[in-house]
Amino acid sequence: MNPSTSPALRRIVTALCAAVLFSSPAIARAQTAPLAVPDILVVGGTPAGVAAAVTAARAGETVVLASGADDLGGTLTDAMMDQWDLNLAPDGASVEGGIFAEIYARLGDVFMPSAAERTFADMAASEPNISVRYDAQPVEAVTTPEAGDRRVAGVTFRDTRSGALDTIRAAYVIDATDSGDVAALAGARYDLGRQDSGIDERAQAVTEMFTLDDVSWPALSASYDPVRYGTGGVLGRRAWGYANVVREYRPAFSDIVVRDLNLGLLPDGEVSVNAIDVCGIDGLDPKALENAKEQTEIEAPRLISYLRDRVPGFEDARAGIYAPDVYVRETRHISGIERLTTQDVWEGRIPADSIGLASYPIDLHPVDPSDEPAYAPVRHVYGIPFGALVPRGITNLLLASPAISASHLASGSARVIPTTIEEGEADAFAAAIAQHHGWNFAALTEQARLLADVRHDLAKSDAHGESRLA
Repeated sequence: MNPSTSPALRRIVTALCAAVLFSSPAIARAQTAPLAVPDILVVGGTPAGVAAAVTAARAGETVVLASGADDLGGTLTDAMMDQWDLNLAPDGASVEGGIFAEIYARLGDVFMPSAAERTFADMAASEPNISVRYDAQPVEAVTTPEAGDRRVAGVTFRDTRSGALDTIRAAYVIDATDSGDVAALAGARYDLGRQDSGIDERAQAVTEMFTLDDVSWPALSASYDPVRYGTGGVLGRRAWGYANVVREYRPAFSDIVVRDLNLGLLPDGEVSVNAIDVCGIDGLDPKALENAKEQTEIEAPRLISYLRDRVPGFEDARAGIYAPDVYVRETRHISGIERLTTQDVWEGRIPADSIGLASYPIDLHPVDPSDEPAYAPVRHVYGIPFGALVPRGITNLLLASPAISASHLASGSARVIPTTIEEGEADAFAAAIAQHHGWNFAALTEQARLLADVRHDLAKSDAHGESRLA
């Protein structure tokens, strides 16, 4: 059912997915000693991983949060994604609250990556039930048989600085890595990129973000002309569009595509740029990602030079800094008990086991430079089914990432960070309830009463919130 035609249903589901804005003291990031056997192991220092760890800790569970990097925040920090791809209702209001609303309240609409890093570190450090491990790269999943399936008894990590190996065991595991690394290590089946289409295994283009110095934001803000520049505009510290401007641009590399510009005015006055798509990159291959960086850092000055004479405010623009990591939009799609389909997204379906709402358009970046957009950039509010977070054949593992069980096309919407954050929050409540009742996640998908408990806990977290779709 499309929620735009059912206000009552919209209010009910929103109440289940929204949450109160908590406040936490500012605490510096610190490495902490791991717990011997935590209740929940969260793998991935992504926004979704932090959301899962903090939610579980607040529910009284002991948690180890393992980040493969030397910080928390993932794409928002290391790939310099400094603004949100928001899930909005038809009236422009946010469809999600929960811990995402707390993070958004701290960071705002456009933010410095360093601010995101501090926010996530402080949130984790403020919860005494969380032990944080940095520089911990998962390399093996220790599995044992359980009821004809497999259970992840522990995960072995390699310290990226020393090379030392360490295995952390836990009753329940949340895989919040962007590529579903733990699920893959545990033997879960998955598709790569658009493999489900039967064409090939290529994935959406990757992007290295960079900044510009000496852009006149007032001149840029005052000059956007949709007739001249195409669909887009400037709102506060965001600017997007300019498709007509870049249409005649010819990249230096055959696998690079520049179809529009996404710009953000950062608090320090720099302007971030999300514009250069590099096709044909395997997001699981470090050498391929390094190649994408090299191409982008050659291409960016050419693009800036092209824009100086065509975009007011760019007359004196020059390259600032480049993101240390490439923004990878798509790699694996883990096979789950349920699967989020393109029809689910496009038709605004909200299944009975929805644990959150989303509405970002099906935004597929090109797999090949010849690709044209497959869907209009319109929003349909839809539900994320719990079963799409449960890898088939693994009893105690949940996903919170772009790697959930979804089609290539559906992932063009579901991949965005606010959606993965609400998945992490729901995973934490599900793990706490499964721990209390002694259930595994595969069984939990069949227990309507316990799934109702998950939704009830999500609703309780919004005790002081407001209905964002009413």
